[in-house]
Amino acid sequence: MQGKPRFGIDAPTLVLGFAIGGPLLLVLGCVGNRVLPSALAGTMIGTGAVMATEAVLMTLSSLYGKRILLRRMVDALGLRGDEKALDVGCGRGMLLLETASRLPRGRVTGLDLWSTRDQSGNAVEATARNAELAGLRERVQIDTGDMRHLPYADASFDVIVSSLAIHNLPTETDREQAVHEIARVLKPGGQLALLDFRHTAHYVQALREAGLDTRRSWPQFLMFPWVWVVRGHKA
Repeated sequence: MQGKPRFGIDAPTLVLGFAIGGPLLLVLGCVGNRVLPSALAGTMIGTGAVMATEAVLMTLSSLYGKRILLRRMVDALGLRGDEKALDVGCGRGMLLLETASRLPRGRVTGLDLWSTRDQSGNAVEATARNAELAGLRERVQIDTGDMRHLPYADASFDVIVSSLAIHNLPTETDREQAVHEIARVLKPGGQLALLDFRHTAHYVQALREAGLDTRRSWPQFLMFPWVWVVRGHKA
């Protein structure tokens, strides 16, 4: 099998909408500048420029910035190499494989519902292929499941990670349930790292309610929108 793992684009529909709508508004604003009210034409040009810029920044974030931040996030875990880990909402496997690469004597499970709305080309087959291409398939287990009802026993994992996944749940109750499930399946003495761009303060609160020692990073600007990392330790 040849090639390199491909991890797709986050929020592909939104990025595509910005990529098409931004330049279109720019052109319409410039062309209509002679016939439209100047305020309206200016608004169209300004909005188009913002949308086009956001499309570029979000694409660069998915392709480059996220990879750098996830590598740093896993580095900070200080893994021994024999842990049993879980990636909640693993998608096409960027964080999953970053974690697996540090576990020569361990194993990492990736769980997802495989929504293509949240990541382009998201599918079990794509994640399995990426693991094969990375030479890490024997260290990886891929499951289908809902993070609100994790299909694992209490205290199953030494390490739990997640990237840009929990915020996709529709309500605060759903997100709190998912965070409590993460705390439930983490072993005593285990640690977690959750990267997201929304609701991270609520994750901290829910984890502390579950008895974990938890802290949140400063904003991380290598991704757009910028993100925070929530770290926790279970006594």
